[in-house]
Amino acid sequence: MLALTACTEADAPEPTAVQDTTGPTSAAGSAPADGSPVSAKDVCAYLDGQVPTLKGIGSETGAMANLTVNLYSWYEKQGPVPNGRDIDDQTRRECPATRTEVLKLAGIESFERL
Repeated sequence: MLALTACTEADAPEPTAVQDTTGPTSAAGSAPADGSPVSAKDVCAYLDGQVPTLKGIGSETGAMANLTVNLYSWYEKQGPVPNGRDIDDQTRRECPATRTEVLKLAGIESFERL
């Protein structure tokens, strides 16, 4: 038997307000204007690169698990991990088609569900 659980936003710890100034920054040399440590363009490029992997998994549950682990790990390397709402906002603006495809492959409607 396989059990998959997910955190709701209420279960997840709030991201810290302290930003690591030694980590990567945007191409312009500073954090993106919206205060996120990672630009929307970078998030979208990462997600676009994940589409073939998510398609190859073949199940929504597997794709969601893969997306959860790998997206968190990718963000953690960049600095503070944003909440799902922030990821939704960035991807709606920058890459709505990629966002829709990734969420559909994972069987979720929002990154808040991860």
